[in-house]
Amino acid sequence: MFKKIVLALALVLLPTSTPANAADCEVKTCIEVYVKDGRIVIEGRRGSGPTSSTTTKPAPKKTVKPRVSASPTPKPRVSTPASAPKTRKRAPKVSTPKASTSSSTTPAQSLFDKLVESIPTSGISYQPSFSPLVKTPVYFWSDVPTVLTKRVKILDEIVDIKLKPNFIWHYGDGVIFATRDVGAAFPNGKIQHTYSKPGHYLIQLITHWSGEFTVSGVSTPIPSELISVAILPISVVTAPIRFMN
Repeated sequence: MFKKIVLALALVLLPTSTPANAADCEVKTCIEVYVKDGRIVIEGRRGSGPTSSTTTKPAPKKTVKPRVSASPTPKPRVSTPASAPKTRKRAPKVSTPKASTSSSTTPAQSLFDKLVESIPTSGISYQPSFSPLVKTPVYFWSDVPTVLTKRVKILDEIVDIKLKPNFIWHYGDGVIFATRDVGAAFPNGKIQHTYSKPGHYLIQLITHWSGEFTVSGVSTPIPSELISVAILPISVVTAPIRFMN
């Protein structure tokens, strides 16, 4: 029976990545990968920022037919002593509406996307799981993978992320052991420690995650490193002495 307790959360180093040149992101997607708040952040952007263009279009002209007055039927002229002159009516003027302008706005061709990926927290296990004895090897291991890979799609690019852990074991009695091995239970485990005195010890496992990301066949190191810390108490006892006949 194995014992596994995780008592600590992740610590983070701030990113030190240099932002891509804005001119390089005009026509292609720029990808940045860094560490923030204990997680991997993948950012993608393309375009020159918020821009807009305005286009003016004339409104369609309306066809207006002129009004034509009918010619009056000629009547015989009668001469009278004081006849008043006749007045002709003019056709009303037809006004043509002026062309109106309508504006259309083209949205800016600028795209941005962000993805956040979590990584597993390192756990501590040991064997024998109950009251290990002094001067007897204790086997330790962690449950994280030796290689962690992730593939994500952001905008029009596929990003492959590859991370590897490095471990530093503090056994609580002043002994420190650094390794790339995750360890294993008896009998195959390579991470072993023997306590010379009984007592209560505090085991500390520090995991350093480092790696790279690949876009379009080009690999780039992730400029920041993620550190996680796990803590677990252990009690080491002496073996009882019995006299046998």
